[in-house]
Amino acid sequence: MSSRDMLRWRPARARGSGDGRLARLWWVGLPLVPIQGYRLRRSIPRFADADGTTGQVGSGTRRMTVVALGDSVTAGYALDHHRSSIAGQLAQRLAERYDATVDWRACARTGATAGEARDLVSREALADADLVFVSVGVNDLKNLHSTTRFRRELEALLDEVLAAAPRAQVCLLGIPPLQHFPAFPRPLADALGWRGRVFDAIGVQAIHARPRTFRIETTQALEPDMFAADGFHPSPTLHAAFADAVMASPSLAAAAPGDDGRARH
Repeated sequence: MSSRDMLRWRPARARGSGDGRLARLWWVGLPLVPIQGYRLRRSIPRFADADGTTGQVGSGTRRMTVVALGDSVTAGYALDHHRSSIAGQLAQRLAERYDATVDWRACARTGATAGEARDLVSREALADADLVFVSVGVNDLKNLHSTTRFRRELEALLDEVLAAAPRAQVCLLGIPPLQHFPAFPRPLADALGWRGRVFDAIGVQAIHARPRTFRIETTQALEPDMFAADGFHPSPTLHAAFADAVMASPSLAAAAPGDDGRARH
C-alpha cells in the first residue's frame, strides 16, 4: 500500500500580511503579477548547481544508495557541494542510522519540470537505489503548465522512477508555501501560493495511488536562514530539514536494510 506520511510545516506569516482582509483580496492586484514576475526574473541573483553529483559517506559493511532527482532543489542550486544538499545530507543520515556505506547520486537540473525530469531518470543510477528523493512542480506552475498536464507528467515520472528503482522507497517533496518566500512581492507571492496549493493537491493524489511512495511537507516556520541569498532556493539549513523529515518517515523505518545490505520492501 502507498504510504501517506504527511509531515506538515506551519508556515510563517506572509510578508506584509498583517491585515488579513488585504491578504484575502490579493486577486485585486492580479494585473501587477506579470510585471512583478518580469522584474523578478531580471533582478534575482543567479547561482550554479552544486558540485559533487556523486559521492560516498560512511564505512560500514552494509551498502546503500540514495538518489536525488528533479529540479533545482535536488540539483543543489546555490550550494557549493552536494554534501550540503538533500542528497548528501540524506546519505550522511542513512550511514549513521544503519552503520552503512552510502552512495549519493544527483540526477537533477535547475529549471526541470515534471516532464523534463523524466529525461533525467537513469536506470543505471536508480537500479540499486534504496531511497529516491523527487522534487518537481514549482517550475511547472511558474511556467503556467495546466493542472492536467502536470498531473499527467508527474504520474508518468513517478511510474518511471518506481520501475527504474524496483526496491527503493520514493519520497516526493511537497510544493512549498510560495506565498511566504522572501523573494516574492505581493500580489505575485499570493498568486504563486494559490497555484502552488492546487498543484500540491495533485502530488498528494499521485502519492496516495502508488506503492513504495511517501511525501513530506513543512513542519516548521520558514525562517530567513532557510533560504539562499536569492530568497527563493533552500539553504543548507532547509536541506537539512528536508533530510530530517525524510528520516522521520515511518515508511523509511519499515524499509530498513537487511543484513545483506539490501533494503527490505
